[in-house]
Amino acid sequence: MTTDSRKGAGEFTITLDGVDYAVEAEGDGCARWTITVNGRSFVVEPREDGRVLVDGIAYDVALEDDTVREGEASYPFQVSGLRMGAPRSERAARGSTSPGRTAGDGAVVAIMPGQITRVLVEEGVHVEEGEPVCVLEAMKMENELRTDRAGVVKAVHVSAGQDVEKDAVLIEIE
Repeated sequence: MTTDSRKGAGEFTITLDGVDYAVEAEGDGCARWTITVNGRSFVVEPREDGRVLVDGIAYDVALEDDTVREGEASYPFQVSGLRMGAPRSERAARGSTSPGRTAGDGAVVAIMPGQITRVLVEEGVHVEEGEPVCVLEAMKMENELRTDRAGVVKAVHVSAGQDVEKDAVLIEIE
């Protein structure tokens, strides 16, 4: 994987094995990046030997045209919408929302197809803006989904173990 070690940030979508992942990348001016995938952050350090450290764990990753290989596994891979821009902290100050959040309507939606592993709230409870309300597992990765506003849980449409499609409304906050 080729990386640009200049300081900055990028937003893009990675399609890996047919599943879309919203990605934000923020560099520190060295070969160390904070990569946020669907709201979950990782420290990524590409190494000269071709290995990649993710939160300190080494992976052998190779990109070949439209395929990514990690060890013996191989997956179809595509990147789209790559834009370089202001660091995430500046975007947050301007009011951007993170994956798993909506534009302010109080609905928490599935950011990708997967399975709900935990529901952290129930109808009638008060939640704060940014509070985790459920956990969605996809491709062996857990994604905490958070509310975009403070309020009361109006409806919970899912339960642990339930499979959901991308953009399904999971929880409503009013």
